[in-house]
Formats: sequence, structure tokens, C-alpha cells
Amino acid sequence: MLVLGFSGIHNGEYYREHYGLRFVGHDAAVALVGDGEVLFAAEEERFSRQKHTSKFPTKAFEAALCATRFQLEDIDLITYPWSVTLRKFLHMNLKHLFRVPPLHGPGLAQTGVRVIRDLMLPQLIANRFASEIGKPLPPCRGVSHHLGHSACAYFTSPFDEAAVLTVDGQGEDESGSLGDWTGTSYRHICSIYSPDSIGILYGMVTDFLGMRAAWDEYKVMGMASYGDPERFEPQFRSLVELLPEGRYRTHRTAMVFKPGYCEAMLKRFLGLAARTPDQPLEQAHFDLAAGLQDMTERVVFHLLKYLRRQSRSHNLCLAGGVFQNSVLNGKILRSGLFESVHIPPVPGDHGGALGGALHVYHNVTGAPRRDMRFSVFAGPEYTDAEIEAVLAQESGTRYSRQSDVTSAAAQRLAAGEILGWFQGRMEYGPRALGHRSILASPSSKEMRDVVNARIKHREPFRPFAGAVPLEHAREFFELEIPSPYMQFVVPVKQTSLERIPAVVHFGTCRVQTVDEAADPLFHALLLQFGRRTGCPVLLNTSLNDADEPIVCSPSDAVRTFLSTRLDALVIGRFVVERR
Repeated sequence: MLVLGFSGIHNGEYYREHYGLRFVGHDAAVALVGDGEVLFAAEEERFSRQKHTSKFPTKAFEAALCATRFQLEDIDLITYPWSVTLRKFLHMNLKHLFRVPPLHGPGLAQTGVRVIRDLMLPQLIANRFASEIGKPLPPCRGVSHHLGHSACAYFTSPFDEAAVLTVDGQGEDESGSLGDWTGTSYRHICSIYSPDSIGILYGMVTDFLGMRAAWDEYKVMGMASYGDPERFEPQFRSLVELLPEGRYRTHRTAMVFKPGYCEAMLKRFLGLAARTPDQPLEQAHFDLAAGLQDMTERVVFHLLKYLRRQSRSHNLCLAGGVFQNSVLNGKILRSGLFESVHIPPVPGDHGGALGGALHVYHNVTGAPRRDMRFSVFAGPEYTDAEIEAVLAQESGTRYSRQSDVTSAAAQRLAAGEILGWFQGRMEYGPRALGHRSILASPSSKEMRDVVNARIKHREPFRPFAGAVPLEHAREFFELEIPSPYMQFVVPVKQTSLERIPAVVHFGTCRVQTVDEAADPLFHALLLQFGRRTGCPVLLNTSLNDADEPIVCSPSDAVRTFLSTRLDALVIGRFVVERR
């Protein structure tokens, strides 16, 4: 059975331009599942080159059919990871009625109804998608948003049973869901209902800090390490109240969070004026970020402790946009609440397409749970002939074919060069995991600043991840389980702090472990670099410039190479330099 999952809407740009909303349908994607196996998965932004795009994933859909050599007629079902019901609709209205200020109530209600129509009605959205591609689609099955998150987390895990927690801004009437899976059966324990939402509060404060909600939350997470959480702790305790049985309440969050709508309230609560994007960051802003991070962790651990009491499983799966917070994830991993923790490479809305497809496949076929050998490398791949055809047309570069590309790259990295690294099938999700990466030696602290300023053009407070062969991970990091998707920030061992300073951030590192079986080429590069330097760890960040999607095609990679100050681009079997 062939199932296509998709996410996205026809008019996301309308919401951004007219309402200032950046999250309606964001991170459009497709996932193609055949007989329970993930055949293809990718976000639309990689093809359209519009970061976090909410537009229908027409280009990703075409790439999926091209890569798998299926026709549209071969697809049995499609699925969409939003599905409002009458009960959910009434529940949303009743819960929000007394929580929105009267001044904003009518406008938010009107916008909310429009969002429900354009985002949460599966068959209507599927019909619009069919019109966009100009062909009829198979029947569409809607999957509730948090069930899609939950299925994505569980079915990409190695577990046969697991407790699952999902937390995000909002999906239909939920901002969080607690449950557990056994085989292919899901047991719902309880929901956290909007407008109570730590995810929306995180977006509100991100906007208050002069950044972009549903876009820059990871920057706020990075800022938190430089701040004092106690400075704003009383204010955040007024904004968030922890309640019995895992519940919590947030003050003045709303289903449709419009940037600026809570600015006066936050200014009053925090005793601080909202920052504009052109203003410098001050210590108060870092303290505010630290307070927000601390309260987010309090809320999530409150939920986890209740889940632990309600579920018999010692395995934990996490999904939803809040779990893109790798600092929080690392603390969950080290807490010991659960023996094993799994977070998919796509915990946010880009994973809804995959979660919906996997859930529908199992729900319709009744097929048993099995190890699908899930690989994050589920996007398009390009042959050396296709790569060379692109390189031959670029007059600003010269290139050479390498008999041993890992040795050539390791030699350059050991000499201090910063490389673009483009290999194999593209990663699915927001992080470059060694197939569309920028790589550098971690042995000098200055390298972090060089990559931030010279290549990535981003804020100096933002840290980088470290990639390490799985078998060497414990030599450098306090890490007892694999971390293939860079989802956990963990302590760096004292003996390794001076060995890899470029990826150390206040004694910690966001770690990617590389398994030889899953990615033999990148694994070989790390070992080659280790033989030359005595340290098999590389600084790994995404192959893109600031505010651009990660590159997808060879032409994207060459364009990024020429627009940045990378020393060389290693793409397929070729090393590319400027003329």
C-alpha cells in the first residue's frame, strides 16, 4: 500500500502579509510511505528556496515521484496532519471565549475561523492541493495534529512500546498530548488544551525580543545560556501556573497569536519595553530568554512526571515544535525519568506529513509494528554525472575528481579549511546531518567565531554542533545513547574541553553521533580526520547562508559556495574551488 502524507496550505503568505502570522501551515512537506517503509520525505522549502514556506509542497511532491519512480495513479491514499471536528471547533471557541481581551476578541475570532477553514479541513485542503498540481488525488484521510506528531515520534523509534509526549503551539484545540503506544495501538491519556500553551508563550516572548515567532525560537534558546533565569522568575510564575494531574495554565495566550497583540501585557508583566529588531541585545534580553527557557523546562518536566506515573513504559518518545529545543531535550535525557528517549529528526510541523502517513498506513492495513529501518536520508540524491554537468557550466569555479574523497576532505579540514560537504540523499528535517553540511575542525575556539562571521553571517552567541563516530562518543561526551539527529545538548567531558573548544558552549555540546551502518561515508571522514589530528570530531552546521533553507541540489550548493567564504566545496567525488 502506498500512502502520501503532505502538509501545507494554499495561502500561507496571505496570513503573513495581512495578519503578521508566520506559523499558519508552516514547514510544508511530503512523505511517501510504501508498505510501511519511508520511501521519500522532504520539506518544500528545500525546493522552493523559501524558508519555512507554508505553500503547498508541489515541488517536493514532484521530487518524491521522480525519486521513487511512482506515478500519481500508484498512490492509494493521501493524508493530512490537521483535522478539526465539531467537538474540537466548539471546544476551541469555549476555551478561548473568556481568555482573549475584548479589544482583540472580534479580530482574533475572525482570523481563527479563517485559519480553521484554510488549515484544518482535510478534504478541502486536499481538493485545493489537487487543483494546484492540476490532477485529481486519491481519497484523503485527516489525522489530528498531535496524533500525527505522536505517530512520527513512535514509528521512527526502535521501540515496540513507548510513552509519548507532544508539545507545540497548537494543533486544533490541543497544545499538548500525553499517551502511549503498544504495537500499533495508541492509548490517549490526556490533553493540554489551548489557549494554555507554553509553545505559544515561547513565540510571544520571541516576538517581544524583536525576533520572529515560529522562526527564531532557537536563537532565544541560545541566548538563554548567557542570562540569569532568576531575574524574571517571579514574572514567569505569574504568566504560567502549574496545576494538578500534569495540567498547567498560561496567561493571555491565544489560538491565533498575532505578533504584538500581547506586547502591552508583557511590557506590564516584565517591566521591560519590547525590543525592536534593530536595537542591540542587552543583558536584560538574555535574562529574559533564560527565564523563558527555565519556565519551559518546568512545564515540560511537570508533564513528564505525570506521564511517567500514568504509563508503564520505560521508553519515551517526544515530538512537537517545543522538542526542537535541544537544551531541554538534553536535560530530559539526563533526568533518568525514562530509560530510553527518542526524538525524531522532524519533531516540528515538517514531521506531520510523515506521522500522518505512517499512522494511516497502519490504521488501514492493520499491519503489525516492525523495525522499518528508518533513515533520515530520505530526500533526493544526485549522481556524479549530474553533479559534473552543473560544475561544468559554472565559469567561476574549477573542480577535480578525487579517487578518495574522504581522504582529500580530511586533509583540508586538518589544515584548517572550512568545507561545504554535499553527499548522498538529502536529510529530512531542520538539521544538516552530514549530507548537506558545512564542516570545520573544532580544535580552536576561534573557529566558531570564524564560521559565524565569515560563512554563516549569524549572531556570535549561537553555538555549533559536534559530529563524532558513535563508537567514540563516550570519549568526548556525557552521552550513553546514540544521538543521530543532533537532538540533545549534553556535557562535554572535562578531559575533552580543550580538544574541541569550537563546539563547546558553557561546557556542553549538541552532539551528532554517526553510525557506520547508517552513514558509512561521513563516518569514514570523521575517522580519517581523527587519524590526522588525534580527534575524530568535526564542527557540523548546515550548508546554507543566514535565513536560507539548507541546500538541496548541486546548483544550490555551488551558489552557496560562491556567495560565502568557504574554502572549498566537496560534492560527490569532486572538490570545487574558486578560479
